[in-house]
Amino acid sequence: MDPEGADNGGSDEGLYEFLKARGVGEDTIRTMRDEKITCETIILMNDDDLSRYFPAYGDKLAVVSFAKQQEKKEKVNARKRTLFEKLSWKMSRKNETQAGPSKDVQSRNATKQGRKIEVGWMDYNHIKEEYSQVRTKCGGGVRKLTINKEVTSRDILRASKELFFPGGISPKGREEEFLFRIMNFNLLEMDVASSVGEVYKSTKFAMLRFYLASKKIEVDDPDSEDDGLPAVDITAQRDLPSTSSVLLPTASTPNPVPEQLDLSEVPVYDLTSSDHEVKFGPLFTDAEVEDLALTLPITRTEEIISYTEAASANPVGEMAPANPVSVMAAANPVGVMASANLVGEMAPAHPVEEMAPANPVGVMASANPVIPDVLTVDEPIVVNRGNMLHDMVDAFRLIPKEALQSDTQYTFRIQHIDGRMEAGEGVGVTRDCISFFWEEFFSRCTVGCSVKVPFIRHDLGQAEWQAVAKIIVFGWYACGYFPCQLSPSFMRMAISGSYSSDDLVGEFLNYLSDEEATTLRAAMNEYDSYPQEDITDVLNTYGCRSIPNAENLPTLVAEIAHKELIQSPAFVGDCWSKILDALSQNFDISMVAEQLQPTNRKVSRLFSFSDTLTAAQETTKNHLLRFTRELDAITLKKFLRFCTGSDLLTCDSIAIRFNERSGLSRHPVAHTCGCVLELPVTYDHYPEFRSEFRAVLESGVWAMDIV
Repeated sequence: MDPEGADNGGSDEGLYEFLKARGVGEDTIRTMRDEKITCETIILMNDDDLSRYFPAYGDKLAVVSFAKQQEKKEKVNARKRTLFEKLSWKMSRKNETQAGPSKDVQSRNATKQGRKIEVGWMDYNHIKEEYSQVRTKCGGGVRKLTINKEVTSRDILRASKELFFPGGISPKGREEEFLFRIMNFNLLEMDVASSVGEVYKSTKFAMLRFYLASKKIEVDDPDSEDDGLPAVDITAQRDLPSTSSVLLPTASTPNPVPEQLDLSEVPVYDLTSSDHEVKFGPLFTDAEVEDLALTLPITRTEEIISYTEAASANPVGEMAPANPVSVMAAANPVGVMASANLVGEMAPAHPVEEMAPANPVGVMASANPVIPDVLTVDEPIVVNRGNMLHDMVDAFRLIPKEALQSDTQYTFRIQHIDGRMEAGEGVGVTRDCISFFWEEFFSRCTVGCSVKVPFIRHDLGQAEWQAVAKIIVFGWYACGYFPCQLSPSFMRMAISGSYSSDDLVGEFLNYLSDEEATTLRAAMNEYDSYPQEDITDVLNTYGCRSIPNAENLPTLVAEIAHKELIQSPAFVGDCWSKILDALSQNFDISMVAEQLQPTNRKVSRLFSFSDTLTAAQETTKNHLLRFTRELDAITLKKFLRFCTGSDLLTCDSIAIRFNERSGLSRHPVAHTCGCVLELPVTYDHYPEFRSEFRAVLESGVWAMDIV
């Protein structure tokens, strides 16, 4: 009997047993047997047909339900049989494949006269004193050849030269400038008498690879042969004069006096060597520098942050007819319009030569400020707005750990992206640099959403990570700034070497995206309420190796949380621990984060108003309080940074002052060093106040200057 027939027979017997259990008479069951009434036929019968055998309505419902359940089971069993048959077929195919090639195939390989080989090129590096493989882009790479298996190394040498030295020339030089030999896959010189077929037979490799080994002939090379001819210096065409001088500008004066540089002590590199990479940067004329300055957008200096949005609505001539050259609006490229210098006044026009920095052209065109070998208190830390992350790391690598807690006060100067030095100095600049650094760091060097941990990068080693830890310590002691978005458990591990495992799951859920966190929370509370595939997808994203279920899900989440928050950034934590021990052992990260994290209520309480206010000032005060309460978390941090230079609560109060500005000169002004916010009182209604202030925060076009 076939399996299918057996299964059908079993289901029919189950039907009859089911009818007996419901009290259906033996005569009815016998009649159904004779008429071959089975589960399949019951599903096809209508109500009148069923009434012939089951007068009771309940019996009809029960037998139809039973028949449908049996049909569902049959489908499942059939699918299992199909899968089992496929698996058996694949296993049989695998066993046949593992048995190896047939004797006929082996005999055909033995009788073939042509065999395929791979040929590469390795050139000797005289500096490293070793052979290095030449890549495809340099004329090398791996080539495949079909040759007679009786050929020897001499034939391979001849063919390799034709491949890598076509016409006797290669990117590394002419053929006559090199000594050649053939090396095998072990980088050993191939026996001259051995053929390719013999090597295949002895090694049993499916594909052999040989290398054309080349070594450039030098005058003192002991391997070169003396042919009796005078020695020829093949590098003479690249020789430079032994002594020469060039004129270089200096950064000490706006019009540098040329200096002479003796090139006799400067090492001369072989420009054809792959070991040295020579890069050439653009050089600009004075006119091109002025054009560059007039096209670059302004960011921020210090100490006063101001904003104007006239550029988008008014042409240059309408904004400042008295300033003929470069008085522009929010996109003012060179800072000519310092709207906070005098209340209600524009800055006077300056000639372009005065706006250009005192640095020479080469310095101004660079995005990386020059950092001295040792940073002292007398020398401010210079950072470029376009390279804040790397400039801060490079600077703090030079600051000793002991100086972070001392009375030493390091100051910052900000270099504009066009190379000119911004005028601002003071604690406001320090807060702005620290905030800007952590904004870049969280974006480029961490993973996670609300809670973040450092991400291991190949370009950040121990020294770089320790410099980041120094920035943490410096920010805390200099201006009370601490990166609250970093995982508290990870930071406790880095500071004191211990953490609480009870906090990991909660932090991990904040580390996830909102959708992933919602899925795991719902699954841990009621596993069956969420689709299994959604739960599996979330866990697989973080490398889960087990199949989740209702019992093991909490354990799996805790293990993954430990891996993501503690194990993955362990190298960074080890680097930081050598620096963060400068923080007090009683340093409570949770309390610090609670104090520094801004909320609408906390920021509103920072405002300090005069005891006596006019009606217009009282109205603007109410606009400010209402505006602050409506801000979301991200915009609230922008508002706080606009007012204080820091996106965290590092100041005790924000003093509010009022002015009578109107028209194009009406805009908020913030003094970040003193935490002072100046507001016009000429707004007609709250939507106007809200619209202009939001435009300031969302544009990012802020100008900072000293009053």
